[in-house]
Amino acid sequence: MRYTGYFFIFFLLLSFQAIAAVKNITLTANEWPPYTSDNIKDGGLVIELVTAAFAMEGIKTSYQIMPWARAIASVDAHEIDAVAAWDSAERRKKFRYSDRILINKMVLVKRAKEQISWNIFDDLESYTFVLVRGAVSLPEIDDSTKLNKTYVTTEEIAMNLVAKGRADLTIRDQGIVEYLIKKKPELFFGKINFVEKTLGQNSLYLITSRQHRHGAEIINAFNQGLKKIRQNGTYRKLLEKYGNTLY
Repeated sequence: MRYTGYFFIFFLLLSFQAIAAVKNITLTANEWPPYTSDNIKDGGLVIELVTAAFAMEGIKTSYQIMPWARAIASVDAHEIDAVAAWDSAERRKKFRYSDRILINKMVLVKRAKEQISWNIFDDLESYTFVLVRGAVSLPEIDDSTKLNKTYVTTEEIAMNLVAKGRADLTIRDQGIVEYLIKKKPELFFGKINFVEKTLGQNSLYLITSRQHRHGAEIINAFNQGLKKIRQNGTYRKLLEKYGNTLY
């Protein structure tokens, strides 16, 4: 009986340690305004949504902004607990996924003076693309071996290369493109716009490494908190604050 008592206390201590471990978690993100940014009060829409969801479960968060490739590598190595990311089959092998946080509308960005139209993805093979290193766009773009693609570290650099005519197209979320045009008109206003035919939508999730010893607890707590902020109106208020209409 004495040994049974010891084992009970041992597992109880482990349980307390696990609970304590998810009372404070670290997040990372790239500079991706208006969703995540060091230059926006409270970090941007996604940081506010994630922070609010965890707060409902009594969990405090902190975050670091860094280049995307380093951000997701830090989560993969469980140096940082979690990051918000789009879905991909390859990522599913390494990361646990939360419920959907929000939807991003994907568009092709071109120089304003260019006339570009397409019906199927094969129609895009004659154009040059600039994409963000380590980021997911769409499988048809990311997996293609026929497209002429180069890679940079940020959306702003990609858009600037298109504006200067050094690449024909980039594929990004419409929200960040509109934000950067508004915030940096000297670089982008009247110089870039969207190809009329859109690419569709990507869903955004919170992810953590499958090797993280508290990964399942982190995702479960986030999902519970996300459900609560959807129910109490916080979720809708935050989206309205940033002018986001995609739920």
